[in-house]
Amino acid sequence: MIIERCSYLTEEDESSKRSGYGLDRVLAISDGVFAFAVTLLVLDLVVPVLSPGASSTDLWQALSKEYVGFLSYLTSFLIAGLWWNAHNRNFRHIRNADSTLRWLNLLFLLWIALLPFFTKILDQYNTVQVAVVLYATDQAAAGIFMSLLWWYASRNHRLVDKNLKESMVRSRLLANVVPPFFFIISMGISFVSPVIATYSWLVMFPVLILTHRLERKTEKQ
Repeated sequence: MIIERCSYLTEEDESSKRSGYGLDRVLAISDGVFAFAVTLLVLDLVVPVLSPGASSTDLWQALSKEYVGFLSYLTSFLIAGLWWNAHNRNFRHIRNADSTLRWLNLLFLLWIALLPFFTKILDQYNTVQVAVVLYATDQAAAGIFMSLLWWYASRNHRLVDKNLKESMVRSRLLANVVPPFFFIISMGISFVSPVIATYSWLVMFPVLILTHRLERKTEKQ
């Protein structure tokens, strides 16, 4: 009886270790992709080439001409941070990983890895409607797969904490769908004005702050 009990506990511990190992690998590749994408973003910033004997005024003037590149970098860095934070919030409640979850996570990371490419397009053609639509499509796709990942993991508490409240599941899903909603709306706005479409993404951040406050309130109840 004691031997059987010890055997059961050993199998349970091994299963727990395998689950934790699977999650560790998912999180490791995710953090790696985010680090890679953010690094590529900063590499696209251009250092002005000035003639010998140039003054500080010349340098400031040259840097001011690159303001679009700096704004594109800042925007994409904040959006990458948004996704990284959302990814952490999701996996704070996920206790296991299966093949479907891993593939959904990889499909999400696919669009994160493409962020520097579409940022470069937006930087060079920020007033061109197609450039804005391509960038928004990339981010909307990332948000859709993030939402699908959470929906799959939390449905019937498949891979999340069994004690997680349904209200928390819903509030987390709401926070996941807010970004793709804004990016999809911006695609329509881009037909009127590509510049206004890019500014519309900024509205997403205060909305997300409100959803996160709602989530924290729900968690405390």
